[in-house]
Amino acid sequence: NDTKIGKDFFVMELEKAGVQCYDYSPSKGRTPRQTPRPVIHLKDAILPWIRFEQPEFTRVLNWLRDQSISETKGVFKDVTATVNGFKFVFGTGGIHGSLEKQIVESDEECVIIDLDVTSYYPNLAIKNGLYPHHLGQTFVSIYDRLFEQRKGYSKKSAESAMLKLALNGVYGDSNNKFSVFYDPLFTMAITLNGQLLLCLLAERLMKIPGLQLLQVNTDGVTVKMRHWDRDQLRRVVAMWESETRLALESVNYTRMCIRDVNSYIAVKEDGTTKRKGAYEYVLGWHQDASALVVPKVAEKVLVEGANIRQTVENWPDVMDFMLRVKVPR
Repeated sequence: NDTKIGKDFFVMELEKAGVQCYDYSPSKGRTPRQTPRPVIHLKDAILPWIRFEQPEFTRVLNWLRDQSISETKGVFKDVTATVNGFKFVFGTGGIHGSLEKQIVESDEECVIIDLDVTSYYPNLAIKNGLYPHHLGQTFVSIYDRLFEQRKGYSKKSAESAMLKLALNGVYGDSNNKFSVFYDPLFTMAITLNGQLLLCLLAERLMKIPGLQLLQVNTDGVTVKMRHWDRDQLRRVVAMWESETRLALESVNYTRMCIRDVNSYIAVKEDGTTKRKGAYEYVLGWHQDASALVVPKVAEKVLVEGANIRQTVENWPDVMDFMLRVKVPR
C-alpha cells in the first residue's frame, strides 16, 4: 500500500546511511530493531520550555508532566481545558475543539483565517532533534533531507505523494509494535508537544480583541477576526514561529459550514472548496463511494442555498445514488 512505500523508502535511506534497522538470525530470521518502553514518563517527552499564562492550560500541562503510562492508545479520557468559552480536548492522537452546527461567514468587518503548521509532525521531530532511540541522530538528518527533497517536486506529483507518505507514515509507525520505527516515547513526544504548541498559539491569538476561535485540530487553528487586526495576528504568528522554529501557512475562507471538528465545508476566497469528513465526495478508489448524492446535495444547500427536495429529485447522475455493500462468500 501507499504508506508502506513511503516507510520502506525511509528504511532504505537509513540503511544507505549506515543505520542498521534489522537484526538477522538463523532461528528468527529478520527482526526489526526497536525501543520498547514498559513505562513512559511523559515529563521526558514534553519540551521543557513550554509555559502558559492561562491557568487552564497550565493545569493540563502540569497534569501531563505528572503522568506515567504503559500504553499509548486511549489512555487520556476527559482531559479538557476551557479557555474564553472554547473547549480544547486533548488525546494521545492529537488535540481538537470546534464550534458545532454553525455557519460562519466573512463580511466587510471580519475575515476567517485558517493557520496550518507546515508538515507539523515531521518538522516537530526535525527542529527539536526527536528520534526513535535505536535509530539515532541520523534519523533526524534523513527526515530533514526528505522534507527538503519533497519541496523540489510539484505537490500533485507521484514523487511528492510518496515523500509525504514517507514523512508522515514514520510518525504513525513509531507506535506500531511490528515496525522498525517503534519507540512509543518518540510517539508521545510528537503528539504531546504538537498539542501544547498549538495551545500556545491559541492562547496568544485569543488576546487579540474580538478574535473568535472557530476550530483547533491536530495541526492548526481557524479564527474569525476583524480585518484591521491582521497586523496583530502577523506579530503573534512571527513570535510563535521564532520560538518553535516551525512555519505557519494561512488560507482565508469566505464561509465555513461546520457540523463538528471532523466534518465541515470551507469556501476559500478563490472560490475553491475544502471538504472534510461527512462532506467529502472526492474519494480514492479504495474508499466507500456510497450515496455520494448526500454530501453533494448538502454542499449545494449549505453553500448555494439550494432547495433540498428539488435538488435531490433533479440530480442528474444516477451513480451518486448507488450503495456499496459487503457480503460474505
